[in-house]
Amino acid sequence: MTDRDDGSGVDSSRALETLETLEALEDEVATMKQVVREGDDPHRTRFEAVANRLQEVLAETNGGHGTIDTRSGERITPLDPDPKRIALTDVAHALSNLSRFTGQGKEFYSVARHAVHVSREVEARGGTREAQRWGLLHDASEAYFSDVPAPVKQSLPGYTRAEKRFQAAVREAFDLELTVEDERLVDAVDGDIARYELSIHFPANHESPGLECEHDDLESGGDEGLYLRRASELALR
Repeated sequence: MTDRDDGSGVDSSRALETLETLEALEDEVATMKQVVREGDDPHRTRFEAVANRLQEVLAETNGGHGTIDTRSGERITPLDPDPKRIALTDVAHALSNLSRFTGQGKEFYSVARHAVHVSREVEARGGTREAQRWGLLHDASEAYFSDVPAPVKQSLPGYTRAEKRFQAAVREAFDLELTVEDERLVDAVDGDIARYELSIHFPANHESPGLECEHDDLESGGDEGLYLRRASELALR
């Protein structure tokens, strides 16, 4: 007869093997920690891949694949997104209510306005139509994940993996066909706009980079409307 634990239906020998595996994993993590600190990129990439998989297992078993409600009435699973359920109106609404810099700036400054600024700057630098569209949508995942500070995000490989997966769904939802050059330009502009914003909100600690499109060039008024008008200009719907 199979030896089972307290009526749970779990084979006790299997439970012991699982415990031993977890203990071995803890030892391996301790060893890998030093390797990763030493900056070995191949090892770091593999380590992050394992961490991502563990995060997926936890999400699958603790309800992390549940849905959230959105303004439009859609329900979406952030960790397993259906592109058909990603609505531009939901993105615009959420990002216009979401503050940059975790709300620590001198005044409220929305992710929606940041995204419009990125899109405008991409246009000013001669970026393609697709790059301008991606500039507007590059933070769309934050409409469903919120805006996590960079130092925290960098310590959460499971989060960054989920974010990338959602952004892939965003590209599919809006039929974006980006080149490597498009993505590089948007990344560069995003970084420059972020430094510009930091210089405005925290002038004692940051200097402003030169931009083609200054913040004052953007329309005033409600950020949700600003976002949707820019989307309309770019034929996003």
